[in-house]
Amino acid sequence: MKKINIYVCLYMLLAITFVSCDDILDTKLDDEVPAETAITDGISLKSAVVGLYDIMQSETYYGGEFVLAQELTGGIADATGFQERFAQLDKAIVPPSNTYIQNSWVDVYNLVNASNLILSKIDELQLVDDASKGTALFCRALGHFDALRQFGQFTDLNSKYGIPVSTQYLDSKSALTISRATVANSYQQIITDLNASITLLKYGSSRFTITKAAAEALLARVYLYKGDNDNAIVYANKVIANATYKLNAKYNDIYDVEGSGEAIFELQFLGTDGNGFTEILSVSPPEISANYDDFFEPMDADNDPRSYRYYDDSKVVYVDKYGTNDSQIDNNSIIIKLSEIYLIRAEALAKKNPNNLTLALADLNVVRTRALPSKPFTLIDVPNLNAFITVLLDESGRELGFEGHRWFSIVRLGRATSLLNIPAFRTVYPIPQNEITVAKGVLEQNPDYN
Repeated sequence: MKKINIYVCLYMLLAITFVSCDDILDTKLDDEVPAETAITDGISLKSAVVGLYDIMQSETYYGGEFVLAQELTGGIADATGFQERFAQLDKAIVPPSNTYIQNSWVDVYNLVNASNLILSKIDELQLVDDASKGTALFCRALGHFDALRQFGQFTDLNSKYGIPVSTQYLDSKSALTISRATVANSYQQIITDLNASITLLKYGSSRFTITKAAAEALLARVYLYKGDNDNAIVYANKVIANATYKLNAKYNDIYDVEGSGEAIFELQFLGTDGNGFTEILSVSPPEISANYDDFFEPMDADNDPRSYRYYDDSKVVYVDKYGTNDSQIDNNSIIIKLSEIYLIRAEALAKKNPNNLTLALADLNVVRTRALPSKPFTLIDVPNLNAFITVLLDESGRELGFEGHRWFSIVRLGRATSLLNIPAFRTVYPIPQNEITVAKGVLEQNPDYN
């Protein structure tokens, strides 16, 4: 369990990161070498960029807990083990002392700060490497976005409760000076970085590295969360029109075939750098299982093939998306896939044209009928926007379940308080208390958590 405080030990985290992935650097760093010296030329720059993927692979980030936390708080997962942090997330009553949010704060800002170091070294050393620069900009945007949608009031553009936004490499002292930006300014930096990333990156067939299409897809997602439906549609259109990507004929192929046609960006795991999913999902009893009544049973009743990635042993429902036993650690984490882009466009179209849901329904049915070809939704099923949102949430739950989206979806669509019976202030995680303490007044806690 991580105990490192982001304000105190960022330089140590980065120093370790930049030598943990490939043997591109000839000289191994140790904890005494400042991270600023890790990049000295084009070769070590590429090694540092590989390190960004390694940060995302953390067992408490896209290698496990960040993904699963959103399903717990979102109500489609249950804490069935003995870990207090998961039990708190399951109840959607998350105190500032929760160890998951402490680790997540470190993860997202580790990604931001590592990206900033790369960008600063590119400028300082006058290196020309569009792929590395574009990747670092993408990762800085992703880290900020993951911070904003957990710790900021991301649905309210008028809110002052955004996140600390950092565009410079920070040491332990300078980190203490960064206060929270507004939500609007937080989004602006994320969007600026993604637009810059798009101009630098190229399209490509790789599913395991960050490409121009991955940046376009993430930007579509960001615009949707921001409430900019027009731009969400624009960037979703770009991805859907890209012939490199197509929906797999069968839903479960994306888990059985690495880098399948539907994957836009998969975080690849090998036996040497395995993910942390199965040690949470596949032990007996599992630390986290799928909710039966509201999630698994309706899918199972429909004989929906998306239910085949779950196993009901009559006591709990195991999640098999990442393997069926805790020795399987090489299944990939799906960061962005094409079916999500169809759902993004469906939601944006519905919000833009609430009195004419025909186009939105068509996109929703692209996803629906891949799994259940004989059960498309009709306009009778969705007579208004409210009904469409209900159906969309059910469909996205089935399609994207246990991939890190559920909590953000129900908050974004205004259903969290009613579905989970929680007060409105709990639709935003608190900033970890240890970060508030060490910042000595620079960081303001989210309302009602004091």
